Amino acid sequence: MRRDPFLFVSIVVAITVLGFITLPLIIVCLTSFNATTQAVFPPNGWSMRWYANIVSVGVFARPFQVSLALAASCVVVTLTIAVAATLGLTRYSFPGRSAIDAAIMSPLIVPQVITGLAVLLVYASIRGMPLAYLLALHVILTLPYAMRVLLASMARVGGELEEAAISLGASRIKAFFLITLPQIKAGVFAASFFCFVISFDNFTATAFLVNREQTLPVAIYGYILSTSDPTVAAIATLMLGATTALVLLIDRTIGLQRVT
Repeated sequence: MRRDPFLFVSIVVAITVLGFITLPLIIVCLTSFNATTQAVFPPNGWSMRWYANIVSVGVFARPFQVSLALAASCVVVTLTIAVAATLGLTRYSFPGRSAIDAAIMSPLIVPQVITGLAVLLVYASIRGMPLAYLLALHVILTLPYAMRVLLASMARVGGELEEAAISLGASRIKAFFLITLPQIKAGVFAASFFCFVISFDNFTATAFLVNREQTLPVAIYGYILSTSDPTVAAIATLMLGATTALVLLIDRTIGLQRVT
């Protein structure tokens, strides 16, 4: 059988790219089991001490709680705005619709350093509620991703069933929750996942607004500046494992093909 050279080259390129992406992750995971106090590869022995050190050092517990609460709040606020905006942009035609869509998507083309600095300058003269400013920043960063997913989901859903429910006496809100929302639930779930991960992992923009209440990525950065042990590699391994488990759960329960 004659082999297709284009197919062979494509496979080689795909494997090479996949290797460049996954190899650093594998190295970080293996480094987290290092028995010595230095984060080196290959590991000098094997030990689970750095996973226990995550708790014993006592500097990551509060930042983890802050990041978790911030990401959960970001999911709720972002989805509320994204669902309402998606309905408005897909169900109604009005002047300036394209401009609104472009404004919502604009954070995708602006570097996060600039976004974080801009939010810092806006709130520099306002005292109080720093976590509220962080939440506003994370909503700005995650809203475009949620909108992209929901717009794609809404494009596959016609408005006929919702209009039929309204014509039979249901209110527009009730028709949305009973008819439209179940049809886009996979998109809502995917948007929630993206919002949570982006908010929880964000460092570049968040670093401009943290003060006494640090998020986990900012706390990790501060720890790296003063300590070079594999504790951070252990945290990264746990986060990678949790993300992988969540993706597998989505695949088993909903199916990745329905949320991508």
